[in-house]
Amino acid sequence: MRFVPVLAAGLAASLLCMATAQAEQVLRRPIQAEPESLDPQKTTGAIELSIDRDLFTGLLVLDSHGFPAPGVATSWEESPDHKIWTFHLRQDNKWSNGEPVTAADFVYSFRRLVDPKTASADYADLHEVVNAEAIASGQEKDLTKLGVEAVDPYTFRITLDRPRTILPYILTDGQLSPLHRATIEKWGNDWTKPAHIVSNGPYAMTAWVPQSHIALARNPGFYDAASVKIDRVDLIVCETAETEYKQFETGELDWTRLTRNRLASAKRDEADRFTAADIDGYFFIFFNMTKGKLAGDVRLREALSLAIDRDVLVNKVEPVDQKPAFAITPPWTKGYDRPDPPAAAMDQAQRLARAKQLMTEAGYSPDHPLEITAIYTTDEDNRLILLAIQQMVKPIGIALKLDNMEWQVLVSRQRQRDFDLGMQAGLSTYVDPENNLDNYRSNAADYSWGGYANPKFDALFHEATAAPDMATHAKLLAEAERIMLAEYPIAPLWYYHRSWLTNPKLEGWDHSIIYPQTRYLSFKG
Repeated sequence: MRFVPVLAAGLAASLLCMATAQAEQVLRRPIQAEPESLDPQKTTGAIELSIDRDLFTGLLVLDSHGFPAPGVATSWEESPDHKIWTFHLRQDNKWSNGEPVTAADFVYSFRRLVDPKTASADYADLHEVVNAEAIASGQEKDLTKLGVEAVDPYTFRITLDRPRTILPYILTDGQLSPLHRATIEKWGNDWTKPAHIVSNGPYAMTAWVPQSHIALARNPGFYDAASVKIDRVDLIVCETAETEYKQFETGELDWTRLTRNRLASAKRDEADRFTAADIDGYFFIFFNMTKGKLAGDVRLREALSLAIDRDVLVNKVEPVDQKPAFAITPPWTKGYDRPDPPAAAMDQAQRLARAKQLMTEAGYSPDHPLEITAIYTTDEDNRLILLAIQQMVKPIGIALKLDNMEWQVLVSRQRQRDFDLGMQAGLSTYVDPENNLDNYRSNAADYSWGGYANPKFDALFHEATAAPDMATHAKLLAEAERIMLAEYPIAPLWYYHRSWLTNPKLEGWDHSIIYPQTRYLSFKG
């Protein structure tokens, strides 16, 4: 699960091309923050992943509705014991420099992900691959011992030490895209700069102007280039919803998210441009579970969660059709018995009474408050949400201070565990409850926002990943989620429902996918 100027040539050209849209289709899509990185193996954000999906293509890809489909691999088979997977690669996929994409590129990428020298965000996608853990932990120094091999230039094999129930979903993750070895070895950390980057996806990068935009152009070497309708993409940084909306209204963007102050009028007056959908994701408070007063006392975390009136948040503070949440897996997830905690069955008066009791037991009160600080990114909606929460927790004896910062600073503070609590969106990258829970593994590295760790959770999660069938898989994950929620490493606030205004000529977007892949989009007319 992934957690949102002066015009350079790429952007200026795209605006000039508006008059000739029939000859060249140019998509202008907003991104809510300057990307942390575009190295697929070092990013944790959904924004970065959405860009990487345009630049890179793995063995499998997600189709336009979020389900696995052939990517560089045209077909595959697994052994009877489900431990050996053999992938047959297409021979018409080219790197953006014209070179062929081969099995050796996947071998290099997979080895790089588990190599401690890479400092990847998280190697868990390869957790079940033979020797992945030993290499990642430094116990095994020989990267060639990883259970991957190029059988021949266009046959790639993965050997697991135990089955992986949803391996096809896992293989759609951007971390497992092939990488161009010569480029990375030549340019090091600068390999993702526009002048250097070599990619194999439907698009190649042509410009990156920090805090302004990233420009992409169609990659003619992409195996399915003939079906890609958008010729060029301008990803424009819009750190506030107001900026994004204004740029949409002036024709500089092809869609914009709708906030509470514009939703009602958009529903009423903008039928031709209004779209909305439930999203597989949730919004939550995360606590520092490694140090500080909150880490040392579950009563404080539970009390803070109980004091937050979710109905007020979704109906008055952020009224954009969200649904209150006490668990993390959305209620519309099929085949999953969501383990709502006891608080979900209480009314708010009961929750508040319980919260006050817990704070009293912990030695705090309005006269002797617990002083903590929340970190959050630059966004007016985020500020208003935290201001409301600040008032909600005050009566139980919590003095909450707010500390605003840019996205990249927040990511750095989180990695250093330099915070008390934060606020974040968890957005699934594939449709399975495992994706919602993946960030709470004790070895989730940079994907673990608060540093939660519980051996019982880990055991159930890993048993679920190798379950013999999907029903058992879901049952084990539900029990893991129940254990995690009881320890309050987070306070879920709501399940996502997102509304947009979109260019009425834009088509191909399943709006349950919050960050659509550009290759599936086009303009009609």
